[in-house]
Amino acid sequence: MTRTTNALMGAFIADAATLGVHWLYDPDRIAALGQALWREPDAEDFEGAKGVFVHHGKRSGDISHYGAQMRVMIRTLARGPFDAALYHEEFGAAFGPGGWWHGYIDKATKGTLANIASGTTPTGANDDQIPALSGLPALLAAGAAPDTCVKAIAQISNHETTAAYAPAATEALRAVFTGASIADALTKGIEAAGPTARDPLTAALASNADPVAYAGEVGRACPLPQTLPVAFCIAATARGYSDAIEINARVGGDNCGRAIFLGALFGAGDPPPPLWAARLREGRALAAGIDALV
Repeated sequence: MTRTTNALMGAFIADAATLGVHWLYDPDRIAALGQALWREPDAEDFEGAKGVFVHHGKRSGDISHYGAQMRVMIRTLARGPFDAALYHEEFGAAFGPGGWWHGYIDKATKGTLANIASGTTPTGANDDQIPALSGLPALLAAGAAPDTCVKAIAQISNHETTAAYAPAATEALRAVFTGASIADALTKGIEAAGPTARDPLTAALASNADPVAYAGEVGRACPLPQTLPVAFCIAATARGYSDAIEINARVGGDNCGRAIFLGALFGAGDPPPPLWAARLREGRALAAGIDALV
């Protein structure tokens, strides 16, 4: 398997592994549950704790809506170079009425669907949250140029904060896809970040803090000024793929959102454990989609 194939599977697996504690904002509750990864989604785990349970009907091994968003990009790019019209078609086939996605739909997705319907250009919602980055691993696996990545991201998130943070994630992933170490990739990401994003990401690397505690300082929620610095902190301290995904789950908050980036970042050079891959529901279909792209 190539680095890009491993990265895409790593992203899907990381997302699914984290689903059971997604949007549980209480690290103490997560610790008390014992098992953070591959936990069966259960509303009772959230009772009396800060968080919101949205994955009704999902089972351990299912991907979240973030994984579904990456799958949409993979299906788009399997049809050829990125084209906004094709992306809108695949996006609607997933998240629109009668679409194949059955589950929670976030604010960015709803806003994008509305903009597609109204003909707004670009179609991205005025939203600065982590869904903006869900398609990045697929774009880079397809060899998309920087301007293509910018155009594609604007189809899901048209916001100045996204414009500052997305280049950092893009260049970090591009670096590991071409063989860079995690440390070098994070440095390249910071160098590419917009002015408003550079200092928070630099502080995340310099903190040497426990990521659970660090997220308590900067925030565990969905906006990129919280998710990406926390992801950089996790990446700087983790000992490999499995460790990064475990830490990310225990940090809490929007851990599924961070999982797409972290799973791809670490998966490129440190493939996910085979037993984890075996737990991914629809794993064969997801792998076939990746093969059609790569």
